Amino acid sequence: MSPIQPIPSTGLSLTESSGRQLLQSSIAEYVSFLRRQPAICGTPEQHEALIKHVAKGHELIKLVASERLKITRQLDKQKHDWMQIEKEMTAPILTAIQPLKDAVEHYNRELLRVREHQQAEAAQQASATPTGDTNWLTPEVSLAAMPKGVQLKWAFEIVDPNQVPNGYWIIDEAAIKADIANGARDIPGVRIYEEAITTYRK
Repeated sequence: MSPIQPIPSTGLSLTESSGRQLLQSSIAEYVSFLRRQPAICGTPEQHEALIKHVAKGHELIKLVASERLKITRQLDKQKHDWMQIEKEMTAPILTAIQPLKDAVEHYNRELLRVREHQQAEAAQQASATPTGDTNWLTPEVSLAAMPKGVQLKWAFEIVDPNQVPNGYWIIDEAAIKADIANGARDIPGVRIYEEAITTYRK
């Protein structure tokens, strides 16, 4: 197994052109080194060497991430500042249009209430009239037009959780993990087992 190849740590950067080139060169060099290593793990020595190779790779990944954070943290702050300015500028508009929106919503609700009542009347009239017959004594119920800009879509409201079928419930995996961490080893419907997790350290 080849010896561990050191990762240069001086001058690596994403913010400076020369530092970025050095970082990319270091990555390419180390990737080339890793690809030359046989992916064989049959002895404790090979096991130790491969873990060290992977750990070095993780180091390089963390280095790239830390350099990226130097850039994105500043960008995140600028984004936050601009969003705050946007919020301050648009808040008066939202406040001014809210009464108008409330009036429109009230009108829409009333019109939809009338329309729902008309639909109920039409359904009752249809059920009272035999199929194919026309009741000339009962005027046909006409529905009020839908308010402009209003679209109907199906929604729901939970009125009795105890009657909701099991298929609509979500398993609380976080609670299961917490109980296992606290020593639970027997949960109905859950197989609790140990799994091997390799820690890659030099």
